[in-house]
Amino acid sequence: MTVKIPMPALSPTMTEGTLTKWLIKVGDQVKAGDVLAEIETDKATMEVEAVDEGKVAKLIVKEGTSNIPVNSTIAILDGDDKDQNEGDQDQTKDTVGKIKKKEILDNNVVKKYSFEKKLGKKIIASPYAKSLAKKDKLTLDNIIGSGPGGRVIKRDLKNQKTSQPSIKTSQENISAPSSMRKIIADRTVKAKQTVPHFYLTIESKVDKLLQLRKKINENFGTKISINDMLVKALALAQMENPLTNVSWVEGQVIKYSSVDVSIAVALKEGLITPIVKNADKKGLIEISKEIKELVNKAKTGKLQPDEYTGGTISISNLGMFGIMEFSAIINPPQSSILAVGTIKKIPGVIEEEIRPISVLKSTLSADHRVLDGAVAGKLLKDFHEIIEDPFDLWLKSSDMEII
Repeated sequence: MTVKIPMPALSPTMTEGTLTKWLIKVGDQVKAGDVLAEIETDKATMEVEAVDEGKVAKLIVKEGTSNIPVNSTIAILDGDDKDQNEGDQDQTKDTVGKIKKKEILDNNVVKKYSFEKKLGKKIIASPYAKSLAKKDKLTLDNIIGSGPGGRVIKRDLKNQKTSQPSIKTSQENISAPSSMRKIIADRTVKAKQTVPHFYLTIESKVDKLLQLRKKINENFGTKISINDMLVKALALAQMENPLTNVSWVEGQVIKYSSVDVSIAVALKEGLITPIVKNADKKGLIEISKEIKELVNKAKTGKLQPDEYTGGTISISNLGMFGIMEFSAIINPPQSSILAVGTIKKIPGVIEEEIRPISVLKSTLSADHRVLDGAVAGKLLKDFHEIIEDPFDLWLKSSDMEII
C-alpha cells in the first residue's frame, strides 16, 4: 500500500518548514521510529521519524528546500510510478499556487500604484528643473519641492541625485527573513494589535538579594545568577496571586494550576522562550541548572516543542546590556510579561545616613482583557517585596541549606 509522508507540524505555530537534510535514500527499507530527515521549523531544527514502514519509492522534496507547507507530501513509501507522478504533481501545484499568488500580489501593487498616481496632484516644477530631470533621466513623482508653492527647483534635483547611491546600496542589502523571524514578526504584530497592554513599573532595593547570591555561590558547588533568583521570585509571586495565572483565549478565561515561567533567550535568528515548569516548587540551584540546559538547547536548536510551548508568565532581562528599564510585548496566550533592567548603584538614605544602594527597575506588561490594574499591581508588589527581602526566596528553595 502506498504511504505518503507529509511535512509534519512540529510546533503549534509552524505553517511551513525547511527540509535541511534527508537521512534516507530511494530504495531504503524503513520502519516506524526510523529517523527520516532533519526539518528546520520556526523554532529549531528537529528530526522527523517514520510512523509507517515500507520501502522508500520517491523523495519528492530536495534537501535545502524552504517554505514547504505543513501536510504537503515530501516522500512516498511503497509507491508505483502513478503514485510518484501524483506526488510530483502535488508539489508542482503547491509551487505554482505560490507563484500565482505572488503574481497576483505584485499585479495588485502595480495597479494600486498606477491608480494612486492617476489620482495624484499635478507636479509643479520649474522649466529648468524639468529639462534637467529629462537630461539626467530622473523622475519628479517622488520629489518634494522646496520652491514657492511646493515647486520642484534645481536644488531639489541635486539633492535627489546625491541621495540616489545610498538608496541603491540599501536595496542591495535586502534579504529574506528566516522562518523564526517571520513567526516573531507575525506574533508580535498580532499581540500588539489584539492584546490591550498596560504597563506598571516599580523600583526595588536589591542589596540583600545580591548578598544572598554571594553567600549561596560561596557555599555551594554551583554558581547561580541574579536572573535565576528573579525567575524564582516571579514564580513565588504568581503562586501568591492566582488571579494572574490566567489567559484570555477566544473569549474564554483559562485558569492554570501550575506556575511555569518562560525565559526570553536571544538567538541570532530571533527570540525563543524556553520554560521552567513548576518554578515555584523548585529550588534555586535546580532552577539555575535547568535554565543553563534550556539556554544551551535553544542556542543549538535542540529544544523540543514541550520545552517552549505554554508557560503562564514570561520574564525578559536586558540588564546585561545596561538597559535601565523597558516594556516587553506579551507572549500570547500568556497574560503578562516582566521586563527587568540592570542593577544600578545610587545614593540612598539608610539609618539616616546617605549610602550607596543597589536598585533594579521592573516593568510588568499586562493584558487588560483578563487582568485589572489592582490585580497586576499586587503581583508586581509581591515580586518587589520578595527581591527586597529575599528570606522567602531562600526558605522556599528545597535545595538550600543553612548558610
